[in-house]
Amino acid sequence: MKLGIVKRFIFVLSLLAFQLHVSAQDSVQVRKNQSNDRTAAHVGFNKRSAVDSTRVGNDSLRNDLKKVNLTFLANIRTGSMADFVAQLNEKSNTYTATNTGSAKDSIAAIKNSIHEEIKQLKSIKGSISNYSNSLNVTQDQIRNLVNRYDISTSNHSRAYQYLDNAQLKLSSKMDSLEAINRTIDELIAKNQRHLLRLDAVHEVKNVSKKVDSTSSKSSIWKANTAAISKDVILNNIRSNYSNNTAIDKYVNRTDWASRILLIVLGLGYCYWIVRVSYILRQNDPEHKLAIDAIVGKTIIFLLTLLPFVNFFTPSFILQASQLVIMLIFMFLLRHRMSGLQRKIAIILIVFYILDVFVNMIVSDDLFLRIVCIAFNLIALGLVSYTKRRIKNADSPGYISNFIYVVFAILNITAITLNVIGHVEHSRSFSIACAVGLVQSFTLQYFADMIKADVRNQFKKDRLTAGFWMRFNEQRTLAIITEILRIVCVLLAIIVLANNLQFIETLLAASEVFFGKVRSIGSISFTLGNLVVAVLLLLVANWFQKNISLIVLGGEDGQLSQVYNQKMTLFPLFRLAIILIGFFMAISALGMSLDKLTVVIGALSVGIGLGMQNIINNFVSGIILVFDKPFRVGDQIELADKKGRVKEIGIRASVLKTADGADVIIPNGDLLSGRVVNWTLSQEYSKTSFVLHIDRQADLEKAKEWIKDAMMSSPHYIQDRDSGISIQDISAEMIYLSVYCWVNAAANASSLKNDVLLVLYKKFEAEGLKFYSVIPPKN
Repeated sequence: MKLGIVKRFIFVLSLLAFQLHVSAQDSVQVRKNQSNDRTAAHVGFNKRSAVDSTRVGNDSLRNDLKKVNLTFLANIRTGSMADFVAQLNEKSNTYTATNTGSAKDSIAAIKNSIHEEIKQLKSIKGSISNYSNSLNVTQDQIRNLVNRYDISTSNHSRAYQYLDNAQLKLSSKMDSLEAINRTIDELIAKNQRHLLRLDAVHEVKNVSKKVDSTSSKSSIWKANTAAISKDVILNNIRSNYSNNTAIDKYVNRTDWASRILLIVLGLGYCYWIVRVSYILRQNDPEHKLAIDAIVGKTIIFLLTLLPFVNFFTPSFILQASQLVIMLIFMFLLRHRMSGLQRKIAIILIVFYILDVFVNMIVSDDLFLRIVCIAFNLIALGLVSYTKRRIKNADSPGYISNFIYVVFAILNITAITLNVIGHVEHSRSFSIACAVGLVQSFTLQYFADMIKADVRNQFKKDRLTAGFWMRFNEQRTLAIITEILRIVCVLLAIIVLANNLQFIETLLAASEVFFGKVRSIGSISFTLGNLVVAVLLLLVANWFQKNISLIVLGGEDGQLSQVYNQKMTLFPLFRLAIILIGFFMAISALGMSLDKLTVVIGALSVGIGLGMQNIINNFVSGIILVFDKPFRVGDQIELADKKGRVKEIGIRASVLKTADGADVIIPNGDLLSGRVVNWTLSQEYSKTSFVLHIDRQADLEKAKEWIKDAMMSSPHYIQDRDSGISIQDISAEMIYLSVYCWVNAAANASSLKNDVLLVLYKKFEAEGLKFYSVIPPKN
């Protein structure tokens, strides 16, 4: 028994020894294979290992190693690119839920989103291609160094280790980029399949619409005459609402950035009107700070601008928002509206609700179609009645000729489509008429509301000397009126296009119109870029004209009379604004600055010869700004012109004379002419004039009278020297020369006026004669 156990024990030990021997041989073979792989991978490193490496200088190798720059690898954020591509992939997976039940506007929005994602993916592919080229160039640089200096583990071991690590990093980056590139290709292919499927969905919807329209296209004299019941009405509402499932898509898929921006604008508007009303109420107890008015105006502001959040706005949301605005509008104007206007407004609201409801339940039934036609005729009569009774353009409820004509055309079109059998299109036109009519009133009130708030802002600033007092109220209101008119026209077009269900076509046509590349010679541009460039130039031009007013202050669009000497640098600021606006406009237009440089260089000779005076005045203006022989507010004299410097411009400067005239003097004349600056080192100035005193007067008393007269003037400086001396004596008069100092050169004539007025009364009371002559010229 014991012998059997020993035998089994020896057998197990033999097996273990054999297994250890095989494992050792395998590990040796693995190490040999790894060594061979390393040798094969770096064959270029060792093919000239027999050569003595000391023949290459260490300094040369060190300099070449410094040229191997790997810092750009940190800029290749493969992790961020992979995460972004993964997010796009998750978003692409959500498109599979789109089917034939989706609304037309939602399908169009999804297709636009897919096209935008494909553009982003192709842009990333371009970046990956650039990164790969840089990595390949660096790899070639490393191979050249290895071959040139015969770098291996035996010689230059540190250089070999550095370059080996560099190659590993480059290979890792290239593998990551290649994987991301493959993912992008797969995602682009998937998005393209989505587009093909959505196009098929769109075709299916078009075919079904054609079938439905074919079945419902029957003229009114061939219409059905089925009995109208509750179930029929509910089915019609359900059928019409099913064509408008874009409400769910609008609520769930509208970009939240646009919504947040609108909310921020609404809160900013609410804060503005509350602050203005609060300050006005503090200064004017009759001004009312009504909370309901503030809340109502804020809601009107938000709902009016709601179509800008998403151009694809469902018709039902537009109908509801216009109704809410109209109700708030009536509530806020309840004290201003006359009995007739209030009655018309109530009839309009009731008619609007009934019209929307009737068009919601309309079908091919004869009775319902006749009811819709009746509502169209009632709408024409109501609008005609309102236009005849309300003729004041500033009254609530006024209808302009243009709105009246558009409304009549839409109503007549709706009636015609209904008669010939296009019930669905007739319904769209009828709803567009009702919504458009109400919107014409709400947009008018919206514009009046904003202008009234601006007037309150000016009123508040007149009480508190605020910032808006620097601008002219009428001109500001005129600019705001034009901006509001453009906004209202855009809102009306968006709402009308949504109600008539051609907003997608309109946006596509606008994109083609403004995005199509046009060429003039070698210059290519789009109308959209041209519009942006013109707007940039207009804004830059307005800003450079008003920068002095904005920074220095003023009143009613005019600069303050208290001049600031820092204003002498404003010509350069205006020039900088013009140049910045010009180059921004050129960039927005898509023109290359290189071409612009060539054009400017070609025209430089012509500019130099034909515009010498302009360039001379321009350069002189720059010299005047930095040399400062005079500043804004200085009293200067040039030739026969004397006055205060009102403005130093880029080309010319403006001089305000004593008689109120503005003299425009080219900067070249100011720089080359002999300019006398009376206030270069100080504001006060010396003045002199001659008095003719009656010879019968006591000379000492007359001098005392003159001194008292000068001291009585507020323009006289007492701590400066003054004097009275005899200039000449005649048989009847004594000529006295009087000089003194005034607080400003422009006040010399005012001081003389004060002195002469006092002396006239004094000499008249003493029965003596005196008069003055024109002061002698220096």
